[in-house]
Amino acid sequence: MEPRYYNLNPSQEVVRMQTLFTLFKRVVNILFSLTFEDGFDRKLMTDAINILIERNDCLRIRFVKKDGKTMQFFETERKVGPVPEKTFTSFKAFDKFLERWSHGATNIFKGDVLRPMFVTDPEGKQLVCFKISHFVADDFAIGVLVNDLVGIYKSLKEGTPMPPAPTSFENVLAKNDAYLTSEEELQKDREYWNSFYTEKHPEHPVYQGLHGNRSDFWQKSLRKGNFSIPYLFVRCDTRGYRFRIPASVGKRVMEWSAGQNIPPASFFFFSYALTCSLINGRKPYTMPLMLLSSRATVSERKCGGTMVQSIGLYTVVDYEKSFNDNVALMYAEQNEQYRHTKLKYTELNDMQHKVWGHSMLSQTSSFCFSYIPFLNTPGVELQLYSNRKGALPAYVALMHDTVSGEIEVVYDVQTVMLTPEQLIDFQSELVHNIETVLDNPGSKLSELF
Repeated sequence: MEPRYYNLNPSQEVVRMQTLFTLFKRVVNILFSLTFEDGFDRKLMTDAINILIERNDCLRIRFVKKDGKTMQFFETERKVGPVPEKTFTSFKAFDKFLERWSHGATNIFKGDVLRPMFVTDPEGKQLVCFKISHFVADDFAIGVLVNDLVGIYKSLKEGTPMPPAPTSFENVLAKNDAYLTSEEELQKDREYWNSFYTEKHPEHPVYQGLHGNRSDFWQKSLRKGNFSIPYLFVRCDTRGYRFRIPASVGKRVMEWSAGQNIPPASFFFFSYALTCSLINGRKPYTMPLMLLSSRATVSERKCGGTMVQSIGLYTVVDYEKSFNDNVALMYAEQNEQYRHTKLKYTELNDMQHKVWGHSMLSQTSSFCFSYIPFLNTPGVELQLYSNRKGALPAYVALMHDTVSGEIEVVYDVQTVMLTPEQLIDFQSELVHNIETVLDNPGSKLSELF
């Protein structure tokens, strides 16, 4: 029986474009691992991974070329064979291996979208490492898949019922295809974004980095009269850093979120925008958000797959409003934007070029942001790894343990742009600002900072 073929969704279209340029090839795969404090049974874990693939259809996608287009279908069955194993006697050797592994190509046209590996690190800790194609998962999806895998493994080990399965990515792609055939819906999105970029968006944005005015690279750019750093053309080595935000703060954010009926992701995103604005002279338009989540429904937030849209957006920080009012306004606008996230990147890019005279490729993002809610199991640790090369000045992922409240913050930053000391200062300022607004959520920002 002939399978049903689906078009690439907007997020996958961007990944496809990235594969066409050497500049971006290193970000097509995402590396992450789970560390089990007390070790794990390798046979049970292999079984758990195969059940994960069965329950999450995004891991059974196979890509094909049809009539010159890249399309995809879902295989009914796919299994991993014996999972390779490696033991490392030094962290230097482990780090070098991860770098080589991250750069190694996968073949999505053969269904090669997920590669697991069992690793014993130099301290004897047991890890399950994964390389997953960005074509089938974004960072939010990593949280969905990890939560499911840990639940499956626990069920197998303890002989208890399986947790509820995530929702179907095929349904998301079917909705996308239906949208692509509706000229009425496409026109609504075109009118929305044309109005947004013409009437609401700042015409001449200024780059505001996590380093403030202390970056030598940025100061040289300013002396040349450049007020933005085109992110496409700033490519250099990156380095990963990890911080922790205390559980006491994470729990207060969850309480704030429940009281305001606004997701924690929006709280943290605006906190980053505020901190960027403060250290860069209180400019009102901060941090172009190049990745807008298009998970507009509860079902989509329980689904793997990749569902982010690349759109040039700026966050407005109004110092004469309270933190709560600022976030509420931003969240309301985001909700409207979520309804218009199906246009292709190329069409949005052309639209911006007509309105501004320049496109997304000639702007920069202060950094890109991901929020990953993680239902942590005691003794299990999730870790994301740096890509080692990047076109963005900085990328940040917040992994929020929604049980304990603790938040692990992972940065991947360009070494030419940010020093370790500058990043430490930014993170310290961020936490201070979060605690300040939690203590005074209704006060004007101008009264607090």
